Amino acid sequence: MRWLASSRPLRRSVARPLSIATYSTQRGNPLRILFCGSDEFSCHSLKALHKKHKDDPSLIESIDVLVRPSKPTGRGLKQVTEVPIASVARELGLPLSTLPHDTFTNWFMKKYINLIIAVSFGRFVPPRLLNQAEYGGLNVHPSLLPDLRGPAPLHYALLNRYTHTGVSIQTLSPHSFDTGTVLSQTPLPGIPIPPNSTLTSLTSLLAPLGASMLVSSLSSGFHLPPHKDVSWQPPYPIRHAPKVRTVARQIPWLTPSISTLSTNLPSSAPHLEDIAHQHHILGPLWSKLVVRTPKKEQNKRVVCDDISYILDLTSPDLPPAVANEVASALERCKEDPWAEEQVPVLEWLQIGDDEQQVPEWYPPQPESLEMFERVVALERGDISSVDAAAGVEGVQQQPKRKKEWRLSIQTAYFPDSETGSIYLRDPIRGGKGLLRIGKMTVDGKPTRPAANVAAQLGRTVTDYRGMHFDEEPIGKALQPATRRPEEDAEVDEETKRRSNRAMVRRIYSY
Repeated sequence: MRWLASSRPLRRSVARPLSIATYSTQRGNPLRILFCGSDEFSCHSLKALHKKHKDDPSLIESIDVLVRPSKPTGRGLKQVTEVPIASVARELGLPLSTLPHDTFTNWFMKKYINLIIAVSFGRFVPPRLLNQAEYGGLNVHPSLLPDLRGPAPLHYALLNRYTHTGVSIQTLSPHSFDTGTVLSQTPLPGIPIPPNSTLTSLTSLLAPLGASMLVSSLSSGFHLPPHKDVSWQPPYPIRHAPKVRTVARQIPWLTPSISTLSTNLPSSAPHLEDIAHQHHILGPLWSKLVVRTPKKEQNKRVVCDDISYILDLTSPDLPPAVANEVASALERCKEDPWAEEQVPVLEWLQIGDDEQQVPEWYPPQPESLEMFERVVALERGDISSVDAAAGVEGVQQQPKRKKEWRLSIQTAYFPDSETGSIYLRDPIRGGKGLLRIGKMTVDGKPTRPAANVAAQLGRTVTDYRGMHFDEEPIGKALQPATRRPEEDAEVDEETKRRSNRAMVRRIYSY
């Protein structure tokens, strides 16, 4: 008020109400919003904007809603599901339109729109639309930017076991996702994440907060230039939150968990606990199960659900009968880890592409790998049989196909007849923990108790006790046998046999 009174005569200040001058300076022109949204998180923001529109039409004059087209979902893609925000827009009586062909190409915005707001939309708003809108665009992002940029910040906040998170209001960048100016942000250290939170509960916590911050930012005129960046700089490398694809729901029997991969930091939790935590956040996980019969071998896709982690044999969640059986197996292993016995196992197959590093527990043997590459080149016709016999010289260079690796691993399991669950030990890292799997779905068939599936598709093998019940099962198999010094020059057949037993589990595939 003081600066306004000093800049113009008092007589004019009385003739023109001060509220009008203050409003035009702080808010700009009434907002005609194009709201782009999709999921439940964006529904809260749309409802809050609509309420503000009804309460204060001088701030928000109109709201148009743009949604992405419905997509087929479910098994066989036979069910078409509409995005949740479409029904909300119809309930509120707002103009609703669908983005044709799920792209902004050849799509034109109405000329009266002066602000674009995108919340969980999943499509990049092109610069031509941002330039057309007087105030550009805004976005509500559920993280403390610049940390966790990307389309899945809630997923990775939980997967990485964050204790705090928050919401950021940012401008829409014309160059890339989540690189705009942060106009408003939850004060540090952020909002505490309750223990055992799920995606649903965390969304319910942050969505109303984001909606409130969005309306507050508009009321305060934060959308008006010049924009002031209020973001913080994390003391650690910025982490990203890429889209959670199907491969992220594969059980990482051999590789680091998805949370470890996203942070590039070793997890302090046992690996089996990471798998159970991954299931808690992402839901059912899948893997390939190798089924061997005398006539053929099959790889069946298995979806595992009702997964939990058992810390040790004294846990009250572990049935006494299973606890006694596991304790007996561990005790026999301590007595003689090199003794062979029959072990019920499930053989899993983990698949990775060339961008994923092959686990260090499976170091390739140079001579075997070289021979394998020659055989593959011969089968493809890249080299002749003469070239294959002579070596790799004269190999004609051919365009490389995308390569993937496949590793099989056997896990000893202990069934529980009462609950139908199975309990697995970590086949690589050993330890005292167990992974409990309650339900399995094989190749899309009806879900059954995991114990029934294991009894049908599992098998019994004769193997070293140390391979399944030792603290470091694979490491035990690769250790040399006990020998006398005078035998060092001789070939240790037992050591060679043990190494081959472990290495035979490596499977190459292109």
